[in-house]
Amino acid sequence: MINSEIVLSGIYSEYSVLYDFIMSIAEREGYSNVFIDGLQLSLKEAFVNAVKHGNRERKDLSVTCSFAIAANSLIVSIRDCGKGFNPDDLPSPASPWGQLKQSGRGVHIIRSVAEIIGLERDKDGSTLMLRYIPY
Repeated sequence: MINSEIVLSGIYSEYSVLYDFIMSIAEREGYSNVFIDGLQLSLKEAFVNAVKHGNRERKDLSVTCSFAIAANSLIVSIRDCGKGFNPDDLPSPASPWGQLKQSGRGVHIIRSVAEIIGLERDKDGSTLMLRYIPY
């Protein structure tokens, strides 16, 4: 198993650093362009959620992204300094309520590409764990 990790400042512009990090891993592993597009999109949503909801847009708080690469899967953990949330408690963006909102689709997008396999919380923050099946 190959492990890689990056710690980013909790500001939206840091996504460009994460983007480059993801691309270096994806290219090294030989993932398809279609898979890379979905990976980038879902991790951008997870990063934005960590900055906005977890760290409450405080640039002094970090977001850590960890990648565990195995033969048939990619496990990505996104850690912020917030209290966490239960993704199952979020309303569907297809509901009448969700259709009228300008936001609230991030977890839905993440789930379209990855399996949410866990959410850990401790006194220092929360970690969202995602499993991908690369192709």
